[in-house]
Amino acid sequence: MKVNNIKLFNYSHYIFFFLFFLLGLSVYKDYGFNIDESFHRRSGFYWLNFLTDFFKLENLSLIAKEKFTNATDFTMPWGEIQKAYIGVIFDVPAALIEVMFDINDPLKFYALRHLLVFLFFFIGTIFFYKLLINRFNSKSIALIGCSLLILTPRLIGEAFHNSNDIVFLTFFIISIYYYFEYIDKNNTKNIILFALFAALTTSVRLFGLIFPLSFLFIYFLSILSNKDDLKKINLIIFYLLLYFFFLILFWPYLWSNPIENFIFILSNMIEGNFGSSLIYFHGEFYNTKLLPYYYLPLWILISTPIFNILLFSCGFFLISKIYICKLFLIEKNDSKYDFWNNNIEIKDFFIVFIFLVFLIYGTFFTIHHYNSWRVFYFINFFIVYFSVFFINFCLSKKEYKKFFNFFSVILILSLLFNTYRIFIYHPYQSIYFNVLTAKKFKNKFEADFTGLSGIHFLREITKIEKKPKIKIGINSWYPLWRMTELLPESDRNRIVMVFDDIDDADYVYSNRIYNVNINKSDKFKLGINFKNYKTHIVDGVIIYEVFKKIK
Repeated sequence: MKVNNIKLFNYSHYIFFFLFFLLGLSVYKDYGFNIDESFHRRSGFYWLNFLTDFFKLENLSLIAKEKFTNATDFTMPWGEIQKAYIGVIFDVPAALIEVMFDINDPLKFYALRHLLVFLFFFIGTIFFYKLLINRFNSKSIALIGCSLLILTPRLIGEAFHNSNDIVFLTFFIISIYYYFEYIDKNNTKNIILFALFAALTTSVRLFGLIFPLSFLFIYFLSILSNKDDLKKINLIIFYLLLYFFFLILFWPYLWSNPIENFIFILSNMIEGNFGSSLIYFHGEFYNTKLLPYYYLPLWILISTPIFNILLFSCGFFLISKIYICKLFLIEKNDSKYDFWNNNIEIKDFFIVFIFLVFLIYGTFFTIHHYNSWRVFYFINFFIVYFSVFFINFCLSKKEYKKFFNFFSVILILSLLFNTYRIFIYHPYQSIYFNVLTAKKFKNKFEADFTGLSGIHFLREITKIEKKPKIKIGINSWYPLWRMTELLPESDRNRIVMVFDDIDDADYVYSNRIYNVNINKSDKFKLGINFKNYKTHIVDGVIIYEVFKKIK
């Protein structure tokens, strides 16, 4: 029996990931459709047309051009900034698969994109497991860490439709994994892979620049106390050359003029020149460039599971204490390196440094946040990493082992509770708020900012309303008409979108996302001839409202 238990434990990670994969396959069609998806799809065909034309693949180029031309119904304009800022790593393969398999049904090609986003996230969790094995040398700890990551409600909700942030998170994790491997093995293979994935991460979002910058920073710290490390300068130069080679290779926008185009992208990122809009935050409307400094910290506090926050706080306190002590004792430290004594401490320092850079940048600098904190969802990596650091610390101390059973029960109950909360929110996990957030407080923030509820509303109203024509108005800043293409043809033909005179509509839909301050504007004020027909609420959060015309 004992031997069988050991064998089962050895295969536990295979069972874990297999079950997670099956779960993903069973639910990826449940989610609504993100308003940015049509734009990213169009971007994919633009760059597919560019690449196939560049490589003289005429037939494929013509198909891609036609699909790009036909995909005109999108939110953001298609200009130089969009060409520059939107990467190709996800959108081009998705467009290519759509062409190769001749997928023309909108419902199917958006479902395909959802599946691909999940597959990226799935791969990211595997590398997260490998990364934790590398750092903590424990399968149990690594599986706990993966469970904490996967059962983060907002993250798992985004893992089926948010191609930008989830793909960035995946490459972010893989880059750190290969940095860890390089620290351990110090070989050419891992420096190449680290450069490759750091470049891929940067091509998705410029935040990936943190990797070469951190790599250089840690190198300069090391030579301050060990001059022999100057001999590694050739390896550093090799890494940087590889990084920029891969960055240009996988970012076609840089091909024509790498330096000038890269400076254009970087300057626009620093200045936040991606358009300004209003965000409803803490009961007030803010311009995206004028958000309060506590915007990011507050979002993290109210939309991350409480247990994750507690573990993270303890772990970050412990690891910070280690490096603060090293800083104060730097003159007395006789070790080879002042800030680290071994590879494990280098890895932890790398993580702490990157986390602090992003936390300070996201808190005190002007960032275009695009609603919620989705641009910084990758911070969940750090939350879980420091949580695992604390768990590993407790398990490694003899004086804490007597609390092992108690802690295990609390951990299991917390993970089960997170699972239950994910089930409650399904398929709107991406608007999750933790249990300490009061119901009234939850509705002082934007909820369905990506418009996942639109298709749910249309399917429901076409099922309930039997009229041959249903006139629908929109009382929010949301392109609901785009969702009609996802309906069966018979239902699609019954929908009549009302744009000019909303009073002529039978029903009015609102997902409560606005482009004006409704406290000071009457733009979205409905007349008295409409009454509330339905308010779709999940865990106290208003997802959308429907108003019906009074006869």
